[in-house]
Amino acid sequence: MDYTHTLDVPLLKAFVAIYETGSVTAAAERLTLTQPTISYTLARLREILNDRLFIREGRTMVPTRRAQDCYEKFRAILHQIDELVDQQRAFNPTLSNRRFRLAMSDIGALAFLPPLLKYIQHNAPGIEIETMQAPPETLPEALALGKIDAAVGNLPLIGKLTESALLLKEEYWCLLSSSHPTIKTQLSLETYLTARHAHVSSELTGHKHLESILRNAGIVRKIALQVQQFTVLPHLITSTDLLVIVPGTIGRMFEGYGGLKLLPLPFEVPPLEVRVHWDRQQGQNAPQAWLIETIRKTMSNL
Repeated sequence: MDYTHTLDVPLLKAFVAIYETGSVTAAAERLTLTQPTISYTLARLREILNDRLFIREGRTMVPTRRAQDCYEKFRAILHQIDELVDQQRAFNPTLSNRRFRLAMSDIGALAFLPPLLKYIQHNAPGIEIETMQAPPETLPEALALGKIDAAVGNLPLIGKLTESALLLKEEYWCLLSSSHPTIKTQLSLETYLTARHAHVSSELTGHKHLESILRNAGIVRKIALQVQQFTVLPHLITSTDLLVIVPGTIGRMFEGYGGLKLLPLPFEVPPLEVRVHWDRQQGQNAPQAWLIETIRKTMSNL
C-alpha cells in the first residue's frame, strides 16, 4: 500500500479546519500548528483527492464542489473517532486539552464568557473555547453534526429541535445617557414614544422577536439608529439622546462603564429566556456532558 496517498486523522482534521474557518492561517491557529504545516497538508490533500479543494477569493478559501461533498463525510468520521475514544476513557477535564466550540452572539459572549473562562482557568486549564456566530436556524444541524458543541442564547426557534436547559430569565430595560437632556429618573409612555431610539437588528440573536412584541402592543418607535451589534451601544448612547432596549444583565454591565443609566420600560414586555442548547445524541458523551454542566453552573447565577 502507498501510505503517501492515504487519508489519516491529521489530514482530515486539517481539511475540516480549513473548511470551517475559510483560512489556512485560522486553521493553523485552531489546530495549534504552523501555517506552512497546514499548507503542506493541503497540498497532500489536493494530491490524494485529485482536486484543488479550496480556491482563494480575497482572504477566504472557498470550497470546491468536491470539497463540499467530502466535508460532511470527513466531519462524521472524526466525530465517530472522538466518540470511540471518549467511550474508552473517562473524561478528565483537569488533564484535557480539548477545544469546545460554542455558538453565541456578541452580547452573549460579553455576558457569559467571563464566568465560564474564569471557572475553566481554575478547574480545567487545558480546555480551549472557541466561539462563533451563526443564524439560529442553522444551529440544530450544526449541533447534530458536531460542528459546534453547544449554543447559548435566547433561541426560541430551535427549542423543539434540540435539548436545552434554562440558564436565566432576563427582563428588558431602557438604556440611555445619564445626562439625557429631558429624561431624568422616570420614563412615561408618552415620553418614550416621542423620543429617538437605537435598535439592534442582528439576525444572529433572538433579540429580533422584540420588534414583533412591540408591534403587537402598538408601540411604534422613532428609530434614528439601527446597528447589528450590542457592543457598540455604550459609546453611541452616552453622547446622544437615543434610547435603546437591552436585557438587564447587559444593561447593568453597560451602566457600570459610566455615563449611562437604566430605567424601567413604561409598558409590559415578557422576559426573555436564555438557554443552553445541545444535540441529544452528542450530549451523551462525557466531554459534552461536562461542558453543558459547566455552562449551567457558571451562567445560571448571573
